[in-house]
Amino acid sequence: MVIAACSTSAPKTADQPAGGAAAAAGSGKSEWAEQNGLYKTETVEELYEKAKKEGKVTVYSTSGRINDVEKTFEAKYPGIQVEAFDLKSNVIMDKLIREQAAGIFNADLVLTKEVGGGIEEELVKKGALFKYLPADIAEKVYEPWRSKGIAFVPYLEFRTLFYNTEQNKTPPVNNWWDLTTPEWKNRVLMVDPLQSPAQMDMFVSFVVNADEMAAAYKEKFGSDIVLNGTTNAGYEFLQRFYKNVILVKASGDGQDAVGKAAPNKPAPVFIGVSGDIRKMADKGLKADIIWDMKPKLSVVDEGLLFVANKAPHPNAAKLLVRWMAGEADGKGEGTTPFNEVGSWMTRSDVQHKNGKNIDQLNVWQYDSEKFYKVYQDVVNFWIKNQ
Repeated sequence: MVIAACSTSAPKTADQPAGGAAAAAGSGKSEWAEQNGLYKTETVEELYEKAKKEGKVTVYSTSGRINDVEKTFEAKYPGIQVEAFDLKSNVIMDKLIREQAAGIFNADLVLTKEVGGGIEEELVKKGALFKYLPADIAEKVYEPWRSKGIAFVPYLEFRTLFYNTEQNKTPPVNNWWDLTTPEWKNRVLMVDPLQSPAQMDMFVSFVVNADEMAAAYKEKFGSDIVLNGTTNAGYEFLQRFYKNVILVKASGDGQDAVGKAAPNKPAPVFIGVSGDIRKMADKGLKADIIWDMKPKLSVVDEGLLFVANKAPHPNAAKLLVRWMAGEADGKGEGTTPFNEVGSWMTRSDVQHKNGKNIDQLNVWQYDSEKFYKVYQDVVNFWIKNQ
């Protein structure tokens, strides 16, 4: 398996892949992808004429915001219907594997998140999904998402730690190891990571970056870490961390517990998605993100937008990608549903709504190959410690 990508320093022509694409086995490019224009840049007018003949585009999406995209896209491009299916990322992965193995090609576009590295390892590297990033849009995309990303990334979020700002004038913790101390017993809230691949990926990031976790331990406690039956500092953290955790049924429960904490009782902290800050503000909750956590704030949780292999409506799919990317000038309405507080756009020319720029986020980049190797071990370790 090969992933074709062009150098960031080389000039891009209309027939070059702008940001890379999955390739068929044994070749540098996929014949189907090349025949259907995934390696070149076409004008909106060209794509629209071809897309009108196809009449529709089918999207598998982890985000319900695709429904807002549907409305603006159909208004902009009459004659093309968007058929969207709202599915969880692990369901999308399993569904695509089963469908394509059976020779069924229903999906045109896929908007998903990673699942322990499985999206890249099981789908991208096997030619089931393709990156489509036209040159006139790619030049506006931040690195590493322009040339190294496995997909076009319209936005990214991350799992993060929220605290009560009414009780605490400054964040009560600044190191992940703080949450393993007796002070935080039963005061760390989160949704069960077995029900959330993105939450589990955050834990995998601790294991993958165990050396940094060990350094953070020493910074916190002043001595080298001593492992208690675990294989590295990441697993050791999870083993100790779990003893202080309370699992909540839904993210809203965690939001309320943090943001409505009683003044005479120490407030808990809550691990949620960065976009929860918007929901908490809407509810008038007194909470904020703890921005400075050692060794890192989190790992990026990217929205991954792909064209599916043998998409029945490839031109409509490419046109919709351009729309969701904001078009060449970045002003298209397709970015609007994703450009919210707690969500960061990867385009340099689209103004975000957050207090920190994307390059100011102290986060790990996602390494699918490393995550894939240990993901199931981390899941099993978490189950064992329950």
